[in-house]
Order: sequence, then structure tokens, then C-alpha cells
Amino acid sequence: MSTDDLTELEKEEEQSFFEDESDQQPPSDIIAYNELRSCADLFRMYDKGILDITPDFQRDSVWNPPAQTRFIDSLIKQLPIPSMCFSLDFKTQKWQVIDGLQRMTAIIRFLDDKSWRLSDLDDIDKKLAGKKVSHFKDEDSVDHILYQRLENLTLPVTVLRCDHSKKSHMEYLFTIFHRLNTGGTKLNNQEIRNCIFSGSLNSLLKELNENTHWRAINRLKDKDDSRFKYVEMILRHFAFNDDLLKYKGILSKFLNEYMRVNRAPSEDFLQAKKDNFLRTVKLIEAKVLPGDERVGISTLEALLAGVSANIDSLELLSKEDLTSRFLRLKEHSSLATEYLNGGVAKKDKVEARISASIEIFS
Repeated sequence: MSTDDLTELEKEEEQSFFEDESDQQPPSDIIAYNELRSCADLFRMYDKGILDITPDFQRDSVWNPPAQTRFIDSLIKQLPIPSMCFSLDFKTQKWQVIDGLQRMTAIIRFLDDKSWRLSDLDDIDKKLAGKKVSHFKDEDSVDHILYQRLENLTLPVTVLRCDHSKKSHMEYLFTIFHRLNTGGTKLNNQEIRNCIFSGSLNSLLKELNENTHWRAINRLKDKDDSRFKYVEMILRHFAFNDDLLKYKGILSKFLNEYMRVNRAPSEDFLQAKKDNFLRTVKLIEAKVLPGDERVGISTLEALLAGVSANIDSLELLSKEDLTSRFLRLKEHSSLATEYLNGGVAKKDKVEARISASIEIFS
């Protein structure tokens, strides 16, 4: 196995977290239209729980205070602002931010966070620089007019009227996320799922990603830049365990559907997933991996499946036995670089490595 081959394989594995391989056409029953909303109205929608800006949304490119300050300055100066994009579930009348999260966050902060002190920047209105929001909210303040100006300012919004319970509609929203996030720090697939498939399963995935055994297996530090990569690995594990026979070789679409169907499952479902995962990663760290073994993405997928499926019997075996099985798995033809290159997520290749692992650890 050459270094060049390994590098190409790692690149392909990494790309699998970003690819949207589905050719999703706009559903005929989704209606798109444009409207104007004042900043005060947008804040009211957020405050009343009508507009979901997914406050737990995490990504590396979240605007820092200077960027938020510059955006507020742009609004008050009434500079042209690109249209934001929201989805509207016409059944529940719930709104969700599709594009414009950072802009909405800055607006909400300025209208609500009295303790926020705007950044003291040379390129913004001096009336804003270095002052707290409480100063602008004070009706007796000479600068309260700036607060009112922002409240009354109207912003363009593109609305997608849809049904969040429909598979085709959620697939389309996923595609929209991809197309709207092509510049700067592009969102990966799991960051997008974290936006549009929020719920108890999504919360569990993020909780499990903080497990010490899991983080040790993947050499994750307290502050890492994996950006939901290993959250998706947990999702892949659950989806392949439950629905491998349904997998058709389009990974992003497969994982989207699993999250959609299991967005708010029963407590028994969640507890069973959690218990098995925690037993699996604890055993892998303690008895399976030899020393500081670095595990590749495809190998990790297979390893999780094999250990998870046989956890009851494997917990009784010695470290020597389990480590030797792991070494056999690594050398299996289904994980050979020349076999995986050019289609690491293809149906036959995924099935081959997972089947091999389940057999090796049985």
C-alpha cells in the first residue's frame, strides 16, 4: 500500500462527508415566494418560538463579535443585504432558517442582549463603536433612534412553503442548504442535518460524540475541528445497523432518510442505541485497538458494526483475542486501498466490509 494511494483514499473518505449525490428536483407542491419582514417582526417570530434558528447549530464559521457588529452597522446604514431564506411548514406554521442564520443571530443579539458591547471598530459608525445594546434600548438615549431604525428596517426573505413531514420536501431542503453554502466555509452534510433534522435523535448523536471512549478512539481533543464528522460516523453506524438492506449506494440520501424517519423516536429506541454504542466503544478502546492505533473512516465503519453485532460474546474475550481479530479485519480484502479507491461508499463495498467485520468478530 503506497503513501499516495492512502492519501487518495483518505481524501475520498473525507469527501463523503460533503457530497450530495442526489439529483433532487423541486417538488411540484413546494411554493416559493418573496416577502419583506421587519427586523422587529423577525425577532418577534423568534421570541414566540415561531421561527427556529436552531440555536444549537455549530460550525466553525459562526460570526465573531466584530463580524456581527459590522452587520448591524450595515443594517443601520441601510446598505443592501442579500435575501435570507426560510422554510414554512404550512401544517404547523413553524418557520425555519435555511440561509441567514448568522444574520438572524446578529439581529436577535442587538435587539435583545442588553449586555452585548459592540466591537470598537474603525470602519463603523462611531455612534455604535464600543457601546452596549442597553445604551441603544434606553428610550432616553440620544442614540435610541438607531435602535428604532433597525427595528423598522425591512429585509428581503425568500419563503419555501412546504411540509416538513414529507420525505421529498426534506430532501429538497437538504439540496437547498448545499446550494446556498458553496462559498466560505462550506457546510458538511451532518452540519446541514443538524439544522433541518433537529430532534431527540440528533441530540443523542451529539451527546454520544462527547463520550470519552469514542473521543479516545478517534484521537479527538477537547477543542477539535472535526465539524460534526464524527457525529455523522455515529449516525452511519446506527443507519447501517438498522437499514443496511435498504442502502442503495447514495450515502447522503440514505442518512437523511434515516434521520427523517427517526427524528423523534421512542425513548426505548434511543436508550437501546445509547446502551449498545457505549458498550461498543468502551470495548473497542479497552481491548480491540492495539496501542495508539489510528483507525481510518472505512475501517471504523466496519469495526463498529462487527463489535456492536457481537457485543455480548466479545465482552467475555481477552484483549489478545480481540486485537488479533482487529488486525485480521484491517488486512481483509474489503478494506484494501485498491478495492476502496474510486467508490468508498458504493453499496457492494459498504456491504462487503461490514459483513466481513461481523463475521470476523462473531
